Amino acid sequence: MRSGTAAFWLLRHVVALAVAVPLAVASRGVLADPHRFTILYTQGTTELGETQGRGGMARLAAMIRAERAKQTPVLVLHGGQTLAPSVLAFYDQGAHIIDLLNGIGVDAMAALNREFHHGDDRLMARAFEAGFPIITTNAVDRATGKPLDGLEDSAVLKAGPFRVGVLAATPTLTRETASAPRTDFREPVAALTAKAKALRASGVDLIVAMTGSAGNTHKVLMAARASAGSPNFADILLYQDRGIQSAYVQNTPVLAGTVAPQGTWVLAIDVTMERKAEELVWSAQTRTLDSIAVAPDPTIDVRSRAYAARLDTMLSIEVGRLDGTIDTRREAVRTGENAFANAVTDTLRASLDADVALINGGGIRGDREYADGVRLTRRDIYTELPYHDVGVVLNVTGQQLWDAVESGLSAVEHTQGRFPHLSNARVTADLTRPPGQRVQDIRIGDRPLDRKAHYRLATSNFLANGGDGYSSLSVAPRLMEDRTADFVSTQLIAHIARSGVFAPRLDGRMALKR
Repeated sequence: MRSGTAAFWLLRHVVALAVAVPLAVASRGVLADPHRFTILYTQGTTELGETQGRGGMARLAAMIRAERAKQTPVLVLHGGQTLAPSVLAFYDQGAHIIDLLNGIGVDAMAALNREFHHGDDRLMARAFEAGFPIITTNAVDRATGKPLDGLEDSAVLKAGPFRVGVLAATPTLTRETASAPRTDFREPVAALTAKAKALRASGVDLIVAMTGSAGNTHKVLMAARASAGSPNFADILLYQDRGIQSAYVQNTPVLAGTVAPQGTWVLAIDVTMERKAEELVWSAQTRTLDSIAVAPDPTIDVRSRAYAARLDTMLSIEVGRLDGTIDTRREAVRTGENAFANAVTDTLRASLDADVALINGGGIRGDREYADGVRLTRRDIYTELPYHDVGVVLNVTGQQLWDAVESGLSAVEHTQGRFPHLSNARVTADLTRPPGQRVQDIRIGDRPLDRKAHYRLATSNFLANGGDGYSSLSVAPRLMEDRTADFVSTQLIAHIARSGVFAPRLDGRMALKR
């Protein structure tokens, strides 16, 4: 555990941080001695085990236990992004994560975009299993306008004599990246502002909001809170961001902070509050807790290992040898033609006897490189394709297929997950042109696409439902329903196992001008 000195803007890749932030609001009480408590923030705990002596559920539990052994109260806030994706979550939709967080003793958790990846019905099931509130302030049930069953729009936690309100802003981009038909994702600033006002009116002393980076939601909230005359929806803003070990932003009157995922580090915010005449005054210092400094909690370690052991034998089964190299890193599957993605679409098309197949790069999650000759296991395939996507066949017009590819290429520069990968199709596109005008030509087999003709399109149920911006597919008639098909991952495993050799290749099916 380390601490350091304050800075006035974003500090990236730092191990130690400290900042004092004062705030004064109208007092509702009398003079009182200063009271201290600690907020612990973690997020993105999809993996159970440690990596090179850092992270994992057991070390996270140990850090929390060590802080709770001190004399000051501790509030443990989990920023979400934890129910997906992972191999285990493929089977239980994140139930094991909730079980372990119950054992660790989380006080509240945010429901961000990845919490919705298995569907809003599965998230509601996880919320009923949790011994702590799972919060989304801006995502509500379409039918009622109220929180989804089992979820909360806020939580109020006790910190000695003070009350801390907790809010969470689910990125609105979730409506495109998850299958959540029951959920209405509302504009977060307005939702947070309204709820924060109600909480303060009820006597809450300090408000903490959590959010993620999808759609730059964290930046939108920070900008809104820092602007002149800004709505007072949070005193502390905790957010998820990629590639940052630990950081904070001091933008009076809000303290914003982030920390790396997987429990490798935990952000500790030591808050001091006191009432002075007509003012409530608080200040905060931040610390970054390093998980390498603690031994794994034995109880959580045993439970984590038990979960891993349940599937280890089955997942270790070899399915085939890799002939060639493949790259499934984020940029490789979201910006251009990809050999692994080609193999997935080819398999999907052949399995479902379709004219053409389409998947999105965001469904490939392994984020790694494979060397020639590697023996691939079921674990590898489920790591690459961790979602419950099943293959469906749609009756699409050429125009609908053209529109789908156009949408998929609309955000290549932002490496969004909608990037299209196809089988039995060749696409020529100019990425220097504006979104919506990029596709120059599509050929199905050896013929130009006929926009008035109909094609059998094999795709995932996620895209068929309009996910990731593929709205043109959501209105196409289904020739085969979800319930009659296998998972895309299962189809790929069967394809590789039949020959024992996996030889994905690039063949120029995506010709992109940049």
